[in-house]
Amino acid sequence: MQNLAKYIDQTLLSQDATEKEVISFCEQALEYNFYAVCVQPYRVSAANKVLKGSNIKIAAVVGFPCGSTFTEIKLKEAEKCIEAGAHEIDMVINVGAFKDGNIKFVKTEIKKMAELPAVLKVIIETGLLTDEEKILACKTAAEAGAGFVKTSTGFTKNSKPATIEDVKLMFDAVKGTGVKVKASGGIKDYETALSMINAGASRIGTSSGVIILNAGSETAGSGY
Repeated sequence: MQNLAKYIDQTLLSQDATEKEVISFCEQALEYNFYAVCVQPYRVSAANKVLKGSNIKIAAVVGFPCGSTFTEIKLKEAEKCIEAGAHEIDMVINVGAFKDGNIKFVKTEIKKMAELPAVLKVIIETGLLTDEEKILACKTAAEAGAGFVKTSTGFTKNSKPATIEDVKLMFDAVKGTGVKVKASGGIKDYETALSMINAGASRIGTSSGVIILNAGSETAGSGY
């Protein structure tokens, strides 16, 4: 696929990732020209040192991975990330509040986050939701002004790899709203990445971007 790199948020969210590793990771992102890198809040500054002035965006996770902290804390965390150089915020919804049926709270929180000067990706944590809940979460995020809905963090006990079925479900739920879908979780090879894009994903969150791109180049070279 042409321009596959422009679908990829190359991701490094390990708790033990050092600044040296983050810098090397961002230098690699420059080499492969990914759309964005996705890092922990504390590492936004290090990423910005490498990527400032380039066309590669910096995404920071907020309320990660549980999503159950106070809205005010999420807002302050996102603001600090933006001040440090983040262009995009990947925020986890409060799944417990959503499960309580407190949709108004969840929607208000997303709306406040969406008002910040950054693209907002709303992580709905598909492994914890029924199909009906996934649809409702996506529609709620769209109504609140999110830029993307995203499958999962990959960090919860019930996290599962992104599935084609979930991406299609989410894509259909936000169709016509201008909201896009980010597939994240267990996407480690070219074929899986391509299947997610074909299912409706506009962005792929993965720590295997280099592997995916290299495999894509080999496939293209083979005349596939």
